[in-house]
Amino acid sequence: MSFKLEQLSKEKLLQAVRIKKQCNARAQLIVESLLERYVSEDDFLRKLPEINQCHYNDVVDERHILHLCSYPLCGEIIETVPQQQYQISTLTNKVYDITDRKKFCSPHCFKASEYIKSQMLTSPLWLRHQEIIPAFKVLK
Repeated sequence: MSFKLEQLSKEKLLQAVRIKKQCNARAQLIVESLLERYVSEDDFLRKLPEINQCHYNDVVDERHILHLCSYPLCGEIIETVPQQQYQISTLTNKVYDITDRKKFCSPHCFKASEYIKSQMLTSPLWLRHQEIIPAFKVLK
């Protein structure tokens, strides 16, 4: 009996590892596809349930490296990136870290990207079958 239980749990473990690999491979393909200059809104919304926040952060960083606006629905090229790390607001008398903001061509794209990221799940992809996947909405 012990052998059967051990065999059964080993098979389940192997199946779980296979599912994990498949999910990660699919997510990697999605990340790569979102690095294209032009991504349609329908395509973008269809792919979001298959990635998590970490993958989306990879998309943002990789698009920045490619000198594209980091919001996948924007195809703008960012030619000059501000060198400073902080910006001082004279209206609010506050200092803001603009490290992440510099990856986008406009405040709208930054807000739209943060809006998408806030809707994304943080759970592992291979456990998604146990969760309710949100209907993603883009910021207009």
